[in-house]
Amino acid sequence: MPDTRDLPKPTAVKNRRLKVSPGGVVTLPVAARKALGMVQGEGAKVTVAVEKEAVNVALTTDTGGFRVSRGGQLELRGEAREVLESGEARHYWIDLDDEGRRITLHPFR
Repeated sequence: MPDTRDLPKPTAVKNRRLKVSPGGVVTLPVAARKALGMVQGEGAKVTVAVEKEAVNVALTTDTGGFRVSRGGQLELRGEAREVLESGEARHYWIDLDDEGRRITLHPFR
């Protein structure tokens, strides 16, 4: 069995300034954009999946998916938007997984 003590753990960003706009737009902080592997000054395409009351976001090379602007703005739709808006006053927090090149958005409860 591998030793899990040496594996990097996801970093949590619990900041009350992170909030979903009334239009369903979230702004990803610089640390989240770095975790996804985005290039500075360029937008990207991501996949969005809802799993256990959280929203998983991962970078994709396909032409489909959701667009993240170069400033980190991402418009969520459907179930992903509902999950984050269900949090206390529409606030959310982020788990950053640098190794897996993905982030997870959690609503504050």
